[in-house]
Amino acid sequence: KGVDVATAFLLAAEAGDFSRFPSAPSFAAWCGLAPSERSSGETESRGGITRAGNSHVRRALVEASWHVPMSTRHPKKPRPGHGVAPAASRHAAKCNRRLQDRRDAMSQAGKRPCVANCATAREMACLYLVK
Repeated sequence: KGVDVATAFLLAAEAGDFSRFPSAPSFAAWCGLAPSERSSGETESRGGITRAGNSHVRRALVEASWHVPMSTRHPKKPRPGHGVAPAASRHAAKCNRRLQDRRDAMSQAGKRPCVANCATAREMACLYLVK
């Protein structure tokens, strides 16, 4: 939910070959959606997103993630003639439920909407890039 034809085309055009990313978190880091970190010795301190990456893809994922709270938990039927493989449909439904659950948990924990949205965008980047 939230990733439509235009967003998917932008992701494919900007990223090129997704196999060049060894893992989903590396794709999220390339998008600039990885949390910043200031660590020294045994102390770890994480901050906001780094924004050191592809700004077009990051903007598209953040915009798409604003639609997650308003989406239904049930996948909509594909248009006639636009069938989807059952495995892809199941994976997308599972991802959508996970995104909604995470977003709800962050909202209930008192996170600001923009923070929850960036976390959802990172999760979206990691979930959809499964090899």
